[in-house]
Amino acid sequence: MISRRGFIGKVAAVAVCGLMPGIPAIAQELDIPEPVRAQSRLDQLVPLIDPYLDLYNPHTRERKQVRFFGTTGYNRTGLREINFLLRDWRQDQVVQCDVRLYWALAAIRTAALRDGLTGEIQVNSGYRSQATNDYLRSEGYRTAVNSFHLRGRAVDFVVKGGSVEHVARYAQWLEIGGTGHYRGRFVHIDSGEKRIWFG
Repeated sequence: MISRRGFIGKVAAVAVCGLMPGIPAIAQELDIPEPVRAQSRLDQLVPLIDPYLDLYNPHTRERKQVRFFGTTGYNRTGLREINFLLRDWRQDQVVQCDVRLYWALAAIRTAALRDGLTGEIQVNSGYRSQATNDYLRSEGYRTAVNSFHLRGRAVDFVVKGGSVEHVARYAQWLEIGGTGHYRGRFVHIDSGEKRIWFG
């Protein structure tokens, strides 16, 4: 189970110290959308988040462990590796995804580790091309016409060994943006406006 209590206490301590820089800015040439949830709990937690991801894509069976941010800023090679794992594997298309998603997944991984889990994030869907989105709709999947996946601003995932419900609640608490809970199957997060739904 992913707990919120330890993080809530740390957020209060960070607030007292005035250390709330939010999601770090990144070079324009990487073409990353600006986050729209500034000063969310996720932004406040940035100083406490280990910017490291342990990812697995069950569709391609690819694994990647990446530290995407360090003392000198973003690890561009690491970002490219994460983008590749989150690519549209059906069309073999890669885009620069919103780094806000990476910080959110790193926060979730940190919480999972604190609860005794491995912290592995299993990615069901990251970037989705228009062709793939149309295909999924034709197959009867409840895929939005204007899905944030089309813009590299959404990811569907599970935490290995974790409860989908508890992960969704924690993601909602982080105020990432949109949070979808597809009961017993996966969690959706996106960097759009704050929304909550159940599938």
